[in-house]
Amino acid sequence: MRLALPLICLTLLAGCSNTGTGRITVIVGATLLTPNAEVHDAVVVIDGKRIRSVGPRPMTPIPQDSDRIDGTGRIVKADGPVAELAAGQAADLVLTDTGGRVERRMVDGKWVN
Repeated sequence: MRLALPLICLTLLAGCSNTGTGRITVIVGATLLTPNAEVHDAVVVIDGKRIRSVGPRPMTPIPQDSDRIDGTGRIVKADGPVAELAAGQAADLVLTDTGGRVERRMVDGKWVN
């Protein structure tokens, strides 16, 4: 966890710029799984096809005019060859229930199911 927190903070800093690439979608309250950490009550901000920022809710600003997805009781994690969600990466992720069943999948910033 000591290594994961600095990585999350760097992700937050990298995600502060507004790229303005498209509609902003925010997943709020999910548990974020990475190879090195489990972050409860996380926020993932998706701007168009890219992840803008990701981290714990108290440290991650939520844009006012955004489409919000309630992630409470769900797990969010990277989908595909990249094992960790980070600012600047393609918005390829899955939202699962706590048993691992995929509820929603996002590919290149678009929900595909």
